[in-house]
Amino acid sequence: MAGKILHVGPSGAGNVAKLVNNMLVASHMVTTLEALRLAEAAGVGAEDALRVINSATGRSALSEIHFPNWVLPRSFDSGFSTGLMRKDVRLARELAERSGVAMPVADLVADLWAEENSGLKDGDDFMHMGDPAVDRLTQKEKM
Repeated sequence: MAGKILHVGPSGAGNVAKLVNNMLVASHMVTTLEALRLAEAAGVGAEDALRVINSATGRSALSEIHFPNWVLPRSFDSGFSTGLMRKDVRLARELAERSGVAMPVADLVADLWAEENSGLKDGDDFMHMGDPAVDRLTQKEKM
């Protein structure tokens, strides 16, 4: 089922860790896309920018694995759906509300991932959110 098993605490703790992780992934997708768009707009290609990011402190699984393997080659076939990501983001926000934790960045990320703002269907691979050919991050402003 998994290549790595980590014990994080009592029953339910693993679910919390998964939701926190996927909230970060959803956020990293958006911030990595923004960074690459800025690089390209300023004349630095996405591949070159990723080479620097991945050898510096801005790297993440998104910049090291996802963008090079599924976004830039435009294969968009990571095997994880947008609907599953939206569910985890929603559950993380609900957990934050129950826990009394304000998450303004996560709230913005969730809004960007919403179907009405991203244009992505639940069945789409979540890598489509990083598609540099589609201006998903400003869809809300265009409506």
